[in-house]
Amino acid sequence: MQLTLAITAVVALVVALAGLAIILYADHRDRDAVDAALKTRAEQVRAVATKSGSLPTDGSVAVRILDGTDVRATVGTTTKFTIPVKDGFSTVTAADGSHWRSWVETLKTGAQMQVLFNLQDVEAKHAGNVRMIDLIVVIAAIVAGVGAWFVGGLVMRPLIKLAQDAQTITPDEPEVRLPEISGPPEVADIGVALNEALDRMNVPDRHQFAQEAAEHFAKQAADTLRMPLADLGGGLDQLLDNPDMSSTQRHLVLAAIQTEYRRIVTLVDDLQPKAHR
Repeated sequence: MQLTLAITAVVALVVALAGLAIILYADHRDRDAVDAALKTRAEQVRAVATKSGSLPTDGSVAVRILDGTDVRATVGTTTKFTIPVKDGFSTVTAADGSHWRSWVETLKTGAQMQVLFNLQDVEAKHAGNVRMIDLIVVIAAIVAGVGAWFVGGLVMRPLIKLAQDAQTITPDEPEVRLPEISGPPEVADIGVALNEALDRMNVPDRHQFAQEAAEHFAKQAADTLRMPLADLGGGLDQLLDNPDMSSTQRHLVLAAIQTEYRRIVTLVDDLQPKAHR
């Protein structure tokens, strides 16, 4: 259970951080697009106003002409904004609480022209991205938790059951032990569980036959599982030690780990009937 929770937490954290990076990138890209559109629109408004003397707008932006703290003209919106304003880009909050992206420039007459773009659509897109990332994090956590629990059930539970069954046979001195397994904690835990069970074996002389059978089975299990466990641990160590490996190399390593995992499952299936004899 602890292993499943740990894997679920790690996967959820990684996916959440990746989603945050994607959202920040998307927000930065959208803001740059709005600023570029505002700059272009300001040039168009200035050119048309110079020729016709009126402020044009197609409804996508609002335009104001300011003279200090006085508003000479406003088109494209009825909401009010704070004054005075500074030249350049900024994000302002209107009197109705809406957020606008603003571009301000000082004209040759000394007055200021302000072009504003309502950020409602940009904010709605941001909220949609956040909801999508939240959903992906939840799905990834569920898949990781179910996957860890399922794999743990296939690999660990049969071996732990064998260790628990072996607790009924206890020799005076624990002469039979499995070799120490180095590698990921979840793999090493298998060897620890089996060795703890074997340490409690204490069979009296009248149970010599049962002791010899237990020793034979433990040796057979150790010899059978040693190589695939070592290969599995080696593959996991390689992934942990090389987080920046190429996707092709990671795919090959994961394929090798999957092969060893299936090999262990097959060996456990072969050994389990012998544990009940």
